[in-house]
Amino acid sequence: MLESIRATLRREMTGRNKAGAILAILTCPCHAAMLVIVLAGTAVGSFLAAIQAYLYLGFTLVFAVGLWLMVRRSNTACEIPQPSAPRRASDDHV
Repeated sequence: MLESIRATLRREMTGRNKAGAILAILTCPCHAAMLVIVLAGTAVGSFLAAIQAYLYLGFTLVFAVGLWLMVRRSNTACEIPQPSAPRRASDDHV
């Protein structure tokens, strides 16, 4: 299992994986608390403080989606099998 984790971490990241990483960084649930503190004393800050539970829930769900996108394997990242050598007509006769 440790080898599969290492292989996953060492693979090349696609654009979708990078977008998921950026999404996870921006929507980390700890940033919701900082957002409420930074905007304290404003109308937006008081609104966010009133819906703080929903804010944490939303940030957590989007954070989980971002993590999933970050570690998800892309279908295009797999190896495509090469076609075999073409058969000759003389191969059919024994």
